[in-house]
Amino acid sequence: MKAGRAIVVVALTAALASAGFIYAGNIGKGEAVDAVGRNEIADNGNVQGVIYPGDPASEARLVEQEDERLVYVRTIASAARWRVEGLEGPYRIRTGSSYTLVLPARNEAYTVGDLLALAPNAFRLQDGGSYLLSESITVLAGATLALASPDPARGLDLRLESGAQGFVSVVALGGSLTLGGSEASKVSVTSWDSTKGGPDKTTGDGRAYIRVVGGHASFAHSDVSYLGFWSGNTGGLSLTGTDAVGAFSEEQPTAAEAQEAGGGARLLPDAELQGLTAESAQDYSVVTAGIENLRVSNNAFGLFVTNARDVVIKDTIIYGSLVDGLVLHRFVSNATITGTSSSGNAVDGFTIGRSTESISFENVQARENGRNGLSMDGRPLADGPNAVGTAVDGYGGNQVSGGSFDKNARYGIEVVGGAGLSVRNNRLAGNEVGIVATDGAKDVTIANNTLLDHTRQAVAVRDAGSTAEVTGNSITGGDTGIYVRDAGAVVEENTLNNISNHGITLLGNVSETTVAGNVVAGNGSTAIWAEGSAGALLGENDVLAWVPAYTVERVVKSVFQPLTFIWFLLGALLLVTAVARGKNAERVLRSPYADHVPLTSLSRGVVTYDDVRQLQ
Repeated sequence: MKAGRAIVVVALTAALASAGFIYAGNIGKGEAVDAVGRNEIADNGNVQGVIYPGDPASEARLVEQEDERLVYVRTIASAARWRVEGLEGPYRIRTGSSYTLVLPARNEAYTVGDLLALAPNAFRLQDGGSYLLSESITVLAGATLALASPDPARGLDLRLESGAQGFVSVVALGGSLTLGGSEASKVSVTSWDSTKGGPDKTTGDGRAYIRVVGGHASFAHSDVSYLGFWSGNTGGLSLTGTDAVGAFSEEQPTAAEAQEAGGGARLLPDAELQGLTAESAQDYSVVTAGIENLRVSNNAFGLFVTNARDVVIKDTIIYGSLVDGLVLHRFVSNATITGTSSSGNAVDGFTIGRSTESISFENVQARENGRNGLSMDGRPLADGPNAVGTAVDGYGGNQVSGGSFDKNARYGIEVVGGAGLSVRNNRLAGNEVGIVATDGAKDVTIANNTLLDHTRQAVAVRDAGSTAEVTGNSITGGDTGIYVRDAGAVVEENTLNNISNHGITLLGNVSETTVAGNVVAGNGSTAIWAEGSAGALLGENDVLAWVPAYTVERVVKSVFQPLTFIWFLLGALLLVTAVARGKNAERVLRSPYADHVPLTSLSRGVVTYDDVRQLQ
């Protein structure tokens, strides 16, 4: 009997789930599940993808130490020009327990040959043709370090010492860095633990990294692997700038204005100031970059970019990062990413942070990442007066087109805040949710995308202030096709097939929402479910191919129709009567003629003619 009840409970639970009453995919705060294809949720409640495997305390300290080292190098480099008599060319300074080779400005680029001459004990040719660097390098403004093979037929295999004994870095402080490979001669850069004879796979004690601070980065036909730890700046391969130096009007003062400013302290001429700001901008400006045919694998952050402009990334592959793949963090503008894939990363494949705008993604791929395929955050950096006076403006103008976003553990594409964002002509398949616009994202265009087999919704527009145009999309499979909650959306001319629950769901205040011209087909609860919403304008939609599924809700409604209920009661009454009569019936078999008297007992049987005559 208990087993029977259990079967009924399981069946009812499954039916309720299919009807939309129970959603088994919800994960509570602090609950950790298998990160392969699912999400990890940290103690703070944020979805984190696959949890970082390093040592937060020690790695954070190392990041701070690296920042202090670079400040020290920059300070010494600035002072040395004036205080060290006869200083010309490169020099080395002691930084903690190690040394840093400083490359000052010069017209010609520094090459592998120069490094062999400048640091023969720290830059050595190994058996097999690789080079091992055991001393950090800093490239100052006006200098370029060009890492390319001296022998174009062999390529360059550069290994950066990294292990329990310490790690090295290559940092351009206002200078430029070039990884100049070609199809025939690639450049390979990786961390190297000499005690283990292989790449450094442990981040807890730090790990070698490459960073360009200001200046310019140029990477082509290069492989970069197993670099970086903990922060974006030390994350492996990072391009970071600072705020651009301000430039005021170049107009010269009038004679009257010059006379008014005269007297007292000296007034510097504008011409001299322009030269000073140009020199400062060279040292502390935003970074620019041109990257093509780059392969980045197993870094902490695959490629981290912040305070940059005019960044071009094409035909690049990023995978296996311990955090995100490609990160455009803050104040990145006018960047173009084409033909690039970012897959198998622990968190997001691509990430656009706040204050980043005018970013174009074309023909990119994001597959099997631990959280989202692509995340775009256009929210303002502040929502009111704040200590540093940050503006409250939102950001946007980003677009994603022609991409492929498959089997990411959470969302294919997530748009959080911002304005004027466009998601067009992409293919998304097998994510938990395909495209999400949320948290006040305005004027989002979601058009002409192909969405296949998403666990929850193919397209979701939700939360107050969010507005989107959802048009011309082809949606196949999944629980719900299009979901609008407490938001405004124009849902028109979409084609939905094989939906298992609701074709289109409207929930909450959707007063700026119109639903018209859609073709909705499937075998679920309701083609267009709007019972829990208010304010939507429902036009004509083609739902002829929708076949309602026999959910618990439908069965209950059909059973409790008046006539059906009467017949149900009559059937139940007959059944009860039959059962009761059966319990009282005798179970002994009897002859059907038991109460009948045979004729032979009433007469002598057959009488002859002679017997009758004798009676006379």
